[in-house]
Amino acid sequence: MKENDGRRREKKNPSADFINQICSLYDDEYDDREEDSSIGGDDWAPGKMALHTSLAAFQKELEEYGIKLSTAKIRKILITGGCWTTERSREVERLYEEYGSVARVAKELGMSETLVKTYLPYNKVVYDLEEKSGNAKRVERWREKHKK
Repeated sequence: MKENDGRRREKKNPSADFINQICSLYDDEYDDREEDSSIGGDDWAPGKMALHTSLAAFQKELEEYGIKLSTAKIRKILITGGCWTTERSREVERLYEEYGSVARVAKELGMSETLVKTYLPYNKVVYDLEEKSGNAKRVERWREKHKK
């Protein structure tokens, strides 16, 4: 067991709060098994809007709240929060559980490893948040100290 070295350890996980905040702002759940808005899909018609909020439209909504994220990061956050699932995300997750390797999943699906990672839920933290975790603050202090 570690001894207390006198430093205050922060237990708060801002990434969980952030994921919950984004999912609550999305205020929707998208599952392509229930809604298929692609060409030939059950609800698709020329000029007809999809029944869910698109990632691009949601990205613009978030910008109104001062939150700037790429659509890939938004999708990853929504997948982590259980608000977004597609055939592709389910396939990536299934293969990752089977192989345990991003590289193997990427090879199997003919995708880049970076793209595969965007379809997997966060397993640790969301990076680059305004409110940093205790560990992120310690790393930042260490980097500043060793920069000099």
